[in-house]
Amino acid sequence: MFADRLRRIQPSGIRRMFELIASMDDPINFSIGQAHFDAPEPLVEAACKAIRDGANRYTVTQGIPELNERILDSLERRSGFRPPECFVTSGVSGGIMLSFLVLLNPGDEILLPDPNFIMYRHLANLCEAEIKYYDLYPNWRIDPDEVASLVTEKTKVIFLNSPSNPTGGVMDLAAIEAVVRAAERVGAWVISDEIYDAFVYDGNFASPIGMYDRVLQLGGFSKTYGVPGWRMGYATGPADLLDKMRMLQQFSFVCAPAPFQYAIAEAAFDLDMSDWIDAYREKRDRLVAELHPSYELVPPGGSFYAFPKFPGQSTEATFQQAAIESKLLVVPGSAFSRRDTHFRLSFAAPDSEIERGLGVLNELAERFA
Repeated sequence: MFADRLRRIQPSGIRRMFELIASMDDPINFSIGQAHFDAPEPLVEAACKAIRDGANRYTVTQGIPELNERILDSLERRSGFRPPECFVTSGVSGGIMLSFLVLLNPGDEILLPDPNFIMYRHLANLCEAEIKYYDLYPNWRIDPDEVASLVTEKTKVIFLNSPSNPTGGVMDLAAIEAVVRAAERVGAWVISDEIYDAFVYDGNFASPIGMYDRVLQLGGFSKTYGVPGWRMGYATGPADLLDKMRMLQQFSFVCAPAPFQYAIAEAAFDLDMSDWIDAYREKRDRLVAELHPSYELVPPGGSFYAFPKFPGQSTEATFQQAAIESKLLVVPGSAFSRRDTHFRLSFAAPDSEIERGLGVLNELAERFA
């Protein structure tokens, strides 16, 4: 009755949390991956002004020129490199879908991290690509030698995500350079999901842009400015790839939401979000300091996620059930990985909720110990 391609994907385990939230009284929500702060007032006002001024029709598919220019200017200031092309996508997820559809034929190999954000492998499966995983366990770092050993003449894409969802791991420059060399050896593309680029707590953010002529960078505004519902992302890279992605966007997303394009262009790049980033660093530090040691937590270097191990003698099933009974919502690690040894928690939450959640987590650790 339905298309065969649907057999290659499954419902998101993350979305199940929305259903649980609706059915629970006062849950402790460590499950949902979005910043907990409201959009800054200047950005809200810019969006309202754009709507009132009539910016409610389609834009050109690639996004308004002033937004593309501001994105490129910002990237050049940050990295010293100005990508050759840019266009505005319907969120980073839109950019991922477009790039996979443009680049991956059935049977092409794509290298994905394990653990990884759930969307990556399902969209690769939708394209009938062959997935190979490079292992980030146990410290959420890439082993460049492993990546190099997995690359073959069939490798079409090596996918990077730093800072990582779900682990909070951050790639260093040397590891990125090694991955780029492995891709260049066979002419593969490097796709870099950088949606959490503002959330780096120790050291500097590193990106492969400018290292190789087959790098596609995907970035966005959802996490940094607390506007995930605006669906505002961008893609930078070589003109030939972006031309194909733009063409496909014409027949799918059409364009990113018009009033929010104008709002981002007008207000976002002049906003200082450092207070929010510092607040998230403090939340990370509190989690690392106060979480029971049996979780064997690798301190996250970025994003607003941690990926602890199930404590003591607990399993994914027993821990999840006990957590739900305590009104604590986290996402099981099997939603992101071939393994079921860890779980994702989001510390994008008010301090009072983090305090409640740590109390429950530490009580569960004692129970399962």
